[in-house]
Amino acid sequence: MNPRLTFFWTLAFAALVAHQVYLWTGGLQVETDLLRLLPQGERDEVAEGALRALADSASRQVVVLVGGPDAATEAARFEAAVDASVLAPVPLPASPEDSLLEALLPHRDRLLTAGQRSQLAALSAEQLTERALLQLQQPMAARLGDFRDDPLQLFPEFLRERAQASRVRPVDGQLRVGDEVLLRFEVKGAGMSLGSEPRLQQALDAAKARVATDTTLLVAGVPLFAETASVQANNEVNTIGLGSLLAIILVMWLAFRSPRPLILVVLSVGTGVAAGLSACVLVFGKVHLMTLVFGASLVGVAEDYGIHYFAARQARPEVERHQLLELLKPALLLAMVTSVAGYVMLAITPMPGLRQVALFSGAGLAAAFLTVLAFFPFLDSGQVRSTRFSRVWAGTRAKWPSLSGARLAVALALVLLVAGVGIFRLRAQDDVRALQASPPHLLAAQKALAERIGLPSPAQFFVVRGADEGERLAREEALLERLDAFISEGQLLRYDAVSQWVPSPRRQEENRAVWAKARAAVLEGLKDELDGEAPPFIESEQLGVDAVLGTSVGAALRPLRLADANVVMLHSPSREALERFATLGALPGVKFVDRTGEISSLMRRWRVGMSELLVAGYFVIFAALWWRFRAQAWRALLPTALASLAALGVVGFLDEPFSLFHVLALWLLLGMGVDYGIFLLEHPDDGGEAWLAVGLGAVSTLLSFGLLAISSTQAVHAFGVTLGVGVTLVWLGSPLFVPLEAAPRPVRASPPPA
Repeated sequence: MNPRLTFFWTLAFAALVAHQVYLWTGGLQVETDLLRLLPQGERDEVAEGALRALADSASRQVVVLVGGPDAATEAARFEAAVDASVLAPVPLPASPEDSLLEALLPHRDRLLTAGQRSQLAALSAEQLTERALLQLQQPMAARLGDFRDDPLQLFPEFLRERAQASRVRPVDGQLRVGDEVLLRFEVKGAGMSLGSEPRLQQALDAAKARVATDTTLLVAGVPLFAETASVQANNEVNTIGLGSLLAIILVMWLAFRSPRPLILVVLSVGTGVAAGLSACVLVFGKVHLMTLVFGASLVGVAEDYGIHYFAARQARPEVERHQLLELLKPALLLAMVTSVAGYVMLAITPMPGLRQVALFSGAGLAAAFLTVLAFFPFLDSGQVRSTRFSRVWAGTRAKWPSLSGARLAVALALVLLVAGVGIFRLRAQDDVRALQASPPHLLAAQKALAERIGLPSPAQFFVVRGADEGERLAREEALLERLDAFISEGQLLRYDAVSQWVPSPRRQEENRAVWAKARAAVLEGLKDELDGEAPPFIESEQLGVDAVLGTSVGAALRPLRLADANVVMLHSPSREALERFATLGALPGVKFVDRTGEISSLMRRWRVGMSELLVAGYFVIFAALWWRFRAQAWRALLPTALASLAALGVVGFLDEPFSLFHVLALWLLLGMGVDYGIFLLEHPDDGGEAWLAVGLGAVSTLLSFGLLAISSTQAVHAFGVTLGVGVTLVWLGSPLFVPLEAAPRPVRASPPPA
C-alpha cells in the first residue's frame, strides 16, 4: 500500500475528529423546517420576499383560544401557568384604538369604502339629508366629532366595516373572539433544535392541567408542527441508526466471531458518517434534520467495503493483507464510484434537502472507502478465523441456480409481465401536501382556529408591483375590484390588503371630492335646523402607509407591505377560484402566487425529467462496466434493472402514490445494486467469499434502508419501500446471472478512472 495515502488520510482524519468535537459541543446547527427540502428556484425575488415575510410573522408564534363559562379568568390562569422559559406571552399594544383614531381622523374625508362611494353617488341631496337626520335622531348611535364636520357619520361607518374584517377585538386587556379569549405566545430560546423531548407540548399540557375542566382550549401554531417533525425525525434517526448498527454487529459477529473486524468496520462507517456531516456543515452552513434521517441509512452501504475486505481475509489467510487489498482495490473502487454516482445525481435536483443528502452520502462513502485503504492493512493484525456461519453461507454460492438460454428468457418474460402489471397500476402523486406527516389533531386544530379567528391562506396570495407606493396602491385597488366579484359568487370569503386602510392618492382625491359634495348637500338641506354657520371643509393631507403602521392595525399590515411590492392575502378561496386567479395576472403589476401548486407542478416536471435521466444513467453505468468487464458487463447491470422494474411493480400493487422520491430511490438503487454484480464478476470462482460479502452487506443495507419504510414522512417512506424491495431482489438475483462455471475473469487489471 501507499504510505503517503495513510499519512495524508491520518491528517485528514485528525482534522475530521477536531471538527466533530466542535460541532457536537455547540457548533452544529440543525434545520428542521420541512419547506427547506422543497424547490427554491423558479420564483422571483419579490415573491420569495413575501413568503419570507409571511413565514417570519408566524414561525415563532403559538396561539390558544380559550372558551367556557369563565373564559377570561381561565385564560389568565392558563397564561400564568405556561412555562416562561419556553413560551413568552405576546403583550397587547398600548391604547390601540386611540392610536388608530389619531392616525386616521385628520384624513377622514379621504377614507370611504366601496359601498359608501356607491351610495353617495346613487342618493340625491334630499335622500342624503334624510339619512343624516335619521342618524341625528338616534341618541345611542356612535358619533365622532361635531355633527357638522361629518353629518353622515361616514368615518365611523368606515371604521366599523374595516373592523368587521377581523373577528378579534381587544376587550379589557384581552383579545376576544366573541365570548372566547385569544392568547398569543412566542417561542423562546433556540427554537426547534434537534431533540427527542416535545418541550412546547409539555409546557402547554402542564398549563392545560391548571384550568377548569369545563374550559375548552384550541391550540395551534407553526412551532407545534416543527416540534412534532423534530421529535419524529429524531426518533427515526435513532431507530434507523440503531437498527443499522445492530445489524452490522450481528452479521459481523456471526461471520467472523471476532471484535477486530467489527471495530474496524464501525471505524470506516463512523468516519464516513462524520465526513458526510462535516461536508454538509462546511458547504451549507447547517444540516437538515431529514439529511440526518437519510444519512443514518448510509451505514447500510459504507460497511460493504470493510465487509468485503474481511471476507477475503477469512477466505485467503495465506495472502498478505497489503497484497490482498491491492487485489480487492479494483472492485472496491468501481463499487464506490458507481454508488457515489447514484447519490451525485440527487445533486442536480432542485431540492436543497436532497442536495445535502447527495453531499452527505457521497462524501461519506468516499471517506469510508479511503479509511479501508489507508488504515485497515495497518490496524488489522493477526488472522481472521473461519466460522461455521461464513462457511455455510459461502457454500451456498456453488449451489445457487444459474439462468441461461430458454430459462433466462422465461424468467425475464415472467418478471417483466408481473412488474408491468404493477407499473400499469401506478398512480402519480405530485401534490406537495402529500409530504405532510403532521398528526391529525394538530391539522384539525389549525383548521378550526383559522376558521374561528379568520386566518388567511399563506400558500396563495397576490403580489402587486409598481414604480412607487401610489402606483402599487392603485394597481392593488384594481385587483380588489376583480376579487369582489369572487366574493359575490361565494368563491372567496374576503381578502386583506393595504389599500383597504390606505387608498391610493388618486382614490383619496376621488373620495375627498365625493365626501365634500355629500357634506355640502346635507348642510345646505339642514341650514335652517342648524345653529350658526357651518364650519369650513377641512383641509387634509394625503394619508401615507407609514402613518398607519404604528397603529393597532400595523401588525396586520406589515407583512402585506414589502420594499417594492404589496401583498394581497386571501381567505378561504375555492379550488375553482384558485384556477381562475391566474388570469388576474394580466392586470398591470399583478402576479398570483400559488405556493402549493407551484411546487407540485415543479415536482411533477422533475419526476418526469429524472425518470428520463434514469434511463441515461443506466447507459453511463453500463459504459463504466464495459470498460472493466467488456461483453460480460450486462451480468452486473441486468439484476439492478430488473429489480428496479419489480420495485415499481410492488409500489403499484401496494396502491401507493408514485412520486419523485420513488424515482430518486431508483437512482440510489442503480448506484448500490450494481455493486453486487461487480463483486461477483470480479471474483467468480473464489469459493464464495464475494457471495458472503455481498450477503452480509445486503442484509445490513436492507435493515438500514428498509427501516426507512417505517417513517411517517411520505418522502422517506417512499425511499424505504423502493430500496427495500429493490435491494432484496438485486441481492437474490445477481448470482443468477453470474454462473461460476461460465463467468470470465475481468479483462483489465485496474478500474476506470473515477
